Amino acid sequence: MPRKKVVVMIPARMGSSRFPGKPLAKILDLPMIEHVRRRVTLCDIADEIYVATCDDEIREVVESYGGKVIMTADTHERCTDRIEEAAVNLDSGIVVNVQGDEPLILPQAVQDVAQPLTEHEEELCSCLVYPINDLAELKNVNVVKTVLAQDNHIMYFSRSPIPHFKTYEGYLLYKQSGIMAFQKEFLHKYSRLSPTPLEHAESVDMLRILEHGYRIMGIVTPYAIQGVDIAEDIARVERLLNEDETQRNLYERIRTL
Repeated sequence: MPRKKVVVMIPARMGSSRFPGKPLAKILDLPMIEHVRRRVTLCDIADEIYVATCDDEIREVVESYGGKVIMTADTHERCTDRIEEAAVNLDSGIVVNVQGDEPLILPQAVQDVAQPLTEHEEELCSCLVYPINDLAELKNVNVVKTVLAQDNHIMYFSRSPIPHFKTYEGYLLYKQSGIMAFQKEFLHKYSRLSPTPLEHAESVDMLRILEHGYRIMGIVTPYAIQGVDIAEDIARVERLLNEDETQRNLYERIRTL
């Protein structure tokens, strides 16, 4: 049986409260959204790739580079609602969400988060999780921490430090990424689930899935990457593109695509 078609959606909007215009911020000689889109094109499992946006400025830039764009409503507060609208009329079995502010994403990460859903239909969604290597991140409310069950399904997300430990003894600690995959039918169901108390309390969208009794597979990757949350993060990303061999090689590959 042929595997399900995999469509990658990259949600992006200009109206970020902490960094307005973020998707079009220049990183070296490319807009950030192009770093993300071009890296995803290097992933073998991605059958189609779209940027989902409500902003004509983003559409014009992406299309000028040859990318595909689906325009959405400007009322979405969650990225998953945006990609759900964009995917509703597409012929796809699996929809992968790759945040538009992950310019250092590794193509293998997209492969890793989508592959289990192509092989196991009972798995409805998955989320890439990164190791926490800096304990200062535990107290950073902008970092969403997560804990995994023995079978690698996610037990909880929190902006508070989890788990609690009296003394740190080398526990494996994880944080959520902006890279998720959904069986398409479940993505439609998820977008229609009612909001939940813990989702509201933590301001973490994916808690809605757990509170309604569904499971999320945690896909652990050893490669934690620097996302862009505020303007000051651009300099950190550019430094990694120049100094990290893997990142530098990827940049050289995508800059001429």
